[in-house]
Amino acid sequence: MALPELLIDRAKLKHNVATLLNMAALSGIQLHFVTKCLCAWRPAVEAMHEAGAEYFADSRIENLASIQDLGLSRMLVRIPMISQAMDTVRYADLSLNSDLRVIESLSDAALALDTEHGVILMVELGDLREGFMPEEILEVASRVLNLRGVWLAGIGANFNCYGGVIPEEKQLEELVSMAQAIRDRFDIPLPIVSGGNSGSLYLLKEGRMPKGITHLRIGEGYLTGVETSYRRPIGDMFEDVFRIRAEIVELRRKPSVPIGKIGPNSFNEIPVFEDEGNLRRAILAIGEQDARCDTLTPQEANIRFLGASSDHMILDLSLALRDFKVGDLLEFAPDYAALLRAMTSPYVTKILI
Repeated sequence: MALPELLIDRAKLKHNVATLLNMAALSGIQLHFVTKCLCAWRPAVEAMHEAGAEYFADSRIENLASIQDLGLSRMLVRIPMISQAMDTVRYADLSLNSDLRVIESLSDAALALDTEHGVILMVELGDLREGFMPEEILEVASRVLNLRGVWLAGIGANFNCYGGVIPEEKQLEELVSMAQAIRDRFDIPLPIVSGGNSGSLYLLKEGRMPKGITHLRIGEGYLTGVETSYRRPIGDMFEDVFRIRAEIVELRRKPSVPIGKIGPNSFNEIPVFEDEGNLRRAILAIGEQDARCDTLTPQEANIRFLGASSDHMILDLSLALRDFKVGDLLEFAPDYAALLRAMTSPYVTKILI
């Protein structure tokens, strides 16, 4: 047994994927399941495929390359790098774009590879990450349509990321109107109108998704069972697909305040402590290099997070109900940030159960 370990419940993962597929189908919406948090770990993606997922997306070309034989479509959801244009076309049939020079490089790569690549134009609708400004979109569409090797597959928008902007009906209706303007001007089908990510699931759940939105890019929603705009359960989905286990390597009473002059810690932060007397402190063999420790939720009551370094996490077990000892395992529920880091860390053992 190599610890720490990340346990992934296969049945619950498949259930969440199938539930979202059914929910989206009722509204005529296609889903690309974003696998970046899983680093496209093949056993998990295979389980998703068994549950009916045929469209996958990722932010890393390396991840898309590892699942080329799974599903019908692979989308790159990070803006392609010009330096990776060839591999983008080679391993992704679709990509999200917000720069004409990048699209021109994809055109050149597609011609060199004797293939065709689908371009989705991202539109800036408030979150201030990627996207052409709305007033640019017709001109940009015209220029893309004059390029060989690429085809204009659709338009999309991003929310909930940089600016934390929540997608609302008015923004998505604006996106639908822009898509129709492109169709009318250039007489093309433009099948994809991508209305965001897991933050848009609350609209889908409540039956408020504007007609004309045909596509969503879903990551956190199927992993955690929660939509990301209001952090509410999506419904009939498991929120405990993932668990992290780590081992206690030291357990003893120590003061709650360090002794001596305090300077920067291992992350160049000046820590602040409250004097609570002596605490029963446990050190676990998991740290910031393995997961985001402060967002791991202990699965036993009355356990409190005190801090973490790169290799160790420190907990207060003073009020814990169980009589722990060195060598015991503690189990945690990771949030999305902790899960992303745990999946990325080579020091965390991944187990599909």
